[in-house]
Amino acid sequence: MKVNVVGRHVKVTDAMQQYAEEKASKLNRFFKGIRNVDIVMDVNGLTHHVETAVLLGHGLKFVGKADAEDMYAAIDAAESKIEKQIRRFNSKLKNHRDRSRIGSEGAVASSETQHDEATYEAIVREMLEEET
Repeated sequence: MKVNVVGRHVKVTDAMQQYAEEKASKLNRFFKGIRNVDIVMDVNGLTHHVETAVLLGHGLKFVGKADAEDMYAAIDAAESKIEKQIRRFNSKLKNHRDRSRIGSEGAVASSETQHDEATYEAIVREMLEEET
């Protein structure tokens, strides 16, 4: 995994860069296919802004932005947003895999959908008959 730390309107100190790289390296425990992590640090007045972009395989990209009064707090907030996005993505992958294995739940869902469509069509027919 490659980590790029860039400062915009601020000089990135060694301590800030090391802290950001440590936080980025912890993202590997949530998803193993992380290719690149770009961290942009910016200062606007008294507000510190951090934008973290994580590039996964197959062109998937997650972006976390955070503002704080302290650069380290902004790094923490941006990384926690990325963690939340990756966890949500993993749960979607896991749920999708589980549904494909269990055929009965899919059959129930499709029959409910057919029932809802039939009810909708019946309501539309009744409304058209009332208009004429």
